[in-house]
Amino acid sequence: MTRTGLCTLLLFFVSASAFASGPLSDSLTGYGIAKQMFETSSQIQALTYTITKQERIDGKLTKQVSFTKMQKNPYKVYLRQSFPNDGMEVLYVENENNNKALINPNGFPWLNIKLNPMDGIMRSDQHHTIFQSGFDHVVSILEYLCDKYQNEIDDMVVYKGMVEQQGRRGFEISFSNPYFEIIDYTIEGQETLEDVAAKYKLSAYMILECNPKIKTYEDVEAGQIIKIPNDYSPKLNLVIDAEKFIPLKMEVIDDKGLFEQYEYSDVVINPVFSNQDFLSENEAYGF
Repeated sequence: MTRTGLCTLLLFFVSASAFASGPLSDSLTGYGIAKQMFETSSQIQALTYTITKQERIDGKLTKQVSFTKMQKNPYKVYLRQSFPNDGMEVLYVENENNNKALINPNGFPWLNIKLNPMDGIMRSDQHHTIFQSGFDHVVSILEYLCDKYQNEIDDMVVYKGMVEQQGRRGFEISFSNPYFEIIDYTIEGQETLEDVAAKYKLSAYMILECNPKIKTYEDVEAGQIIKIPNDYSPKLNLVIDAEKFIPLKMEVIDDKGLFEQYEYSDVVINPVFSNQDFLSENEAYGF
């Protein structure tokens, strides 16, 4: 067995013991827990879950609750919102419908509509796109930061203890970043704010928030100097399922307070979907 495999096996037995009987050994580190989450996430090919999210939009926290089905390859997403617009649905299937999402607004204009997932309408009042469904985006942010600050990561990622989240026991870890700052960045070529965010694992919405004169994610041109954060945020708080090693909760804190929060419940890992799960004709759907 490789050294990596042995470490993973030992971490599994430690976590299973903690889940059953109480506090973990002091030797378990926040970074060790995070690494196991990275490994688990890489093995997930499909999910169903309910997400409760809060995002700061124009200075105010908004809340949405949605049930989601997603498959990685080919990429497919079905979303049904229960709050605030109960019954609103989104369906996206890669390489179908000209790569547009089908929307049942469950309200005006009372018709299904097709939109580019990167369109301004679908990005309105949202921090993220449907392409960032599931755990990969959340996990990749912390993984990127752990790699970037690998020489100091044991001090930056701290295990805080066991907590209960959505009826499950979880490891609470916190990533504190003393190097976070807002810096100048020069737009290159045909880059959009989404491109810049993807390149450096940043929040495109936070970049937009840092540049009040920029109105849309495409409203930039080559050579333009903008403000961007050098990292995703100064602080991340996560609760990681002590049995499954998947995120149960993620909080992103900036200098203004809570920037975004995501809570996952009723998670099913790698479900077997039927042919109907990503069809608009599904009788369970309202399209």
